[in-house]
Amino acid sequence: MDNETPTCLSRLVFDIFRNADLERRLRLTSPHEEEVCAYCGNRFDFMVPMKQLELSRYTDWHLHQVRTSESFCLPCITVLRTDDFRRKAVIAEARAVQFLTMAEPRDRESLIQSLFYSPPSTPFAISIPSDYRKHIMLRAKLNYDRSQFYVQFGEQSVLLIPDLHRNVYESVRLLKQAGISAVQIERGTYAQCYLQNNESFLSSIRPSPLLSLVLELTKSSQANSEGQGGSACQP
Repeated sequence: MDNETPTCLSRLVFDIFRNADLERRLRLTSPHEEEVCAYCGNRFDFMVPMKQLELSRYTDWHLHQVRTSESFCLPCITVLRTDDFRRKAVIAEARAVQFLTMAEPRDRESLIQSLFYSPPSTPFAISIPSDYRKHIMLRAKLNYDRSQFYVQFGEQSVLLIPDLHRNVYESVRLLKQAGISAVQIERGTYAQCYLQNNESFLSSIRPSPLLSLVLELTKSSQANSEGQGGSACQP
């Protein structure tokens, strides 16, 4: 494997995550002269010719850095053909790759902490699926700044500034706890008495991928309040 410092996401992941079963099933080749990965555009010691892969439902051709290449590098194909990168939220940093299940309260809280309170060590990347049929991890940006960074949420790249946007998260969380639905938060149609402390954080981002992400992160707190409406303030 190349000993150079990772310069793309798949290399960062591959340095600490290997799919041994996948590697046993692949027919790996050594790169030809000047051969590079179609997806990331980089050279690697082991390549995977596209002709050995089933790509009839593959839709990310437009994301390829080198359209003329007929091979993937082993790091990129490891991410693309490992289901956990598709089905789970992922936090990848130099020391670890975390797979988080949004339905698990502890995993969700860990993700929230990483987004708004204690971002990972750089370099890092975060992806959160909105459609579990699509591979989005390789679309995520590699971040080198903990004060502002990008999160891949479905097919959207969301710029997150923790010192600013944790107020958005906390406002949405409090509204959900008060019985306000996601639709009301998206539209700003909840009762006047809830507006003063929350609208200063929410009005400027409505609508936006950031608000959609926060609503997804707080979805669990909605389970008991959905249908209550939140249209009137409590005395």
